[in-house]
Amino acid sequence: MGRVYTAAFTGVSVSATQDFFEVVAPSTAIVVLHEVHITQDASETSEQLPVSVIRVPSTVTSGTGGSSITPRKMQSGDPAAAATVEANNTTVATTSGTLETLDRLGDNVLNGWHWVWPPESRPVIAPSGTMVVRLGTAPGAALTMSGLVKFEEIG
Repeated sequence: MGRVYTAAFTGVSVSATQDFFEVVAPSTAIVVLHEVHITQDASETSEQLPVSVIRVPSTVTSGTGGSSITPRKMQSGDPAAAATVEANNTTVATTSGTLETLDRLGDNVLNGWHWVWPPESRPVIAPSGTMVVRLGTAPGAALTMSGLVKFEEIG
């Protein structure tokens, strides 16, 4: 078993299509996604929006407009994560290849989105590979949102 980390954003105003998370595996390890949780923090308005987990193959152009997040280790004695994580990129990541949608949920913002994959179904990011969690449609009005991605580095 590898080392497990989380990366989160809290209380971000979301008004555009974006990559909630962009996770880039280090060149020395694979990264396995364990869990993704996205929630809105304040709205009482019902709205259905799609969120997808997408592998970004080939040559990747990283998204922009968001911020870098320092992953937090789940075990205090572990080293810092080698993977990099960005959140809330309003210009989404692109590729010279074809995006690979691995999971997609159209859900109501009042419920949020929550993936916890069983071990045999967890999305895997190859060394130096990229995966994003993407909001596919802009909300009708700005939402205050928070999110968390939990991942394992194996290498």
